[in-house]
Amino acid sequence: MSDNLKAFLAMLAYSEGTSREPNPYAVCFGFKHVVQNFADHPAITGEWMGEKLPDAMCRAAGRAPGCVSTAAGRYQLIKPTWSGIKTRLRLPNFGQDSQDRAAEYLIEQRGALDDVIAGRLQTAIAKCRAEWASLPGAGVGQPERRITDLVAAFRQAGGVLAS
Repeated sequence: MSDNLKAFLAMLAYSEGTSREPNPYAVCFGFKHVVQNFADHPAITGEWMGEKLPDAMCRAAGRAPGCVSTAAGRYQLIKPTWSGIKTRLRLPNFGQDSQDRAAEYLIEQRGALDDVIAGRLQTAIAKCRAEWASLPGAGVGQPERRITDLVAAFRQAGGVLAS
């Protein structure tokens, strides 16, 4: 894994707010639950069934009022996204390596992996904002981080911007 990809993953954890927790891989949406069983996503194991979102946030995300977020782990992966990636990549569990591989796969699917590796951070963020609601321009009613803060987090994690 390239240094810039590692830095981008750290930046995503910062953006999603999970980096401030002792184990960012165990964080569930709203910090209401800590994953104990990493055999699979907590909404699949039945350990945690998610948190109800405010109706305005549901509508902004194109979902019906009363929707639930099952976002979990360092990258706040929701159950349906995780299920598809787990099958495609044959991931063994919801552990750290599997979560990292899943996030890398999502970055690649958004066409941003080459941008990440090359240090084209703003381009990569723009391509990934439909995947992570905390990125600038996501527009789903969740607080979004400022680009300057994301650049700082990327650099602090060892990322190098394209010149």
